[in-house]
Amino acid sequence: MILAELRERCPALSAFNDRKLRKLLLAVRHMETYPTTDTKRGRPSGFDRDLLQDASRHLKAILERETGDRISIQTFAGHYLPILDWPDDVITALDRRDLSRLEAAQVARLTADRLGVKQREARAVRDEIISNHIRSGGSQTALRERVREALGELTLVTSEKMTEAVERIDDLLRVDPRDRRHLFYEQMKDFFFALRDIQPDEIDDATLDTLVERADGLMEVIHAIQWRRKQKEKTIRKFSI
Repeated sequence: MILAELRERCPALSAFNDRKLRKLLLAVRHMETYPTTDTKRGRPSGFDRDLLQDASRHLKAILERETGDRISIQTFAGHYLPILDWPDDVITALDRRDLSRLEAAQVARLTADRLGVKQREARAVRDEIISNHIRSGGSQTALRERVREALGELTLVTSEKMTEAVERIDDLLRVDPRDRRHLFYEQMKDFFFALRDIQPDEIDDATLDTLVERADGLMEVIHAIQWRRKQKEKTIRKFSI
């Protein structure tokens, strides 16, 4: 509804397909987050600035009317726009209020590509998790754990595993100090130690929203690594038979 009205208010957007419109709105969010300065650094958005400003003005007006100014352009583009890419069954569960937005965002991660199965099988996994969540009245934390289990992300972090990661860092630096891959393990190590310092009462809703959004981007990188490894293993098995 919001995007349809935005197209009506801003005729230049009527020719934009959904993908291009989403790209423009991300550029609008960037413009709103980082106002114009004298610097010329940064990648140009590819959209005329007058168009971005026009879209921003109309979107602000729509959001203010529809949400009482509770949702900003940054929040809309960062948290609500991605819903358009979610599986239809997850969007339906969200519309029925079977899932909250954050819960739906977790279930939406269960795509065929991430699970390594066919679309029909991925939907069956999502349906089962949603049904169990509704039936048990489970918490968001419990739902997130079930999603992570389905994706194979539940790996027990132990001191032994952390020692192994540190040893990998040392090995990489010993072989070639210029090898930047050690940064990956160092970053993961920093995340682990942060878990010991941050207390539950220090995490509010806004922090959690930001964390979930950024974590999805991080997990995309992790999943890409895992997918490449699986493809390599399939190739090796194919030629070894």
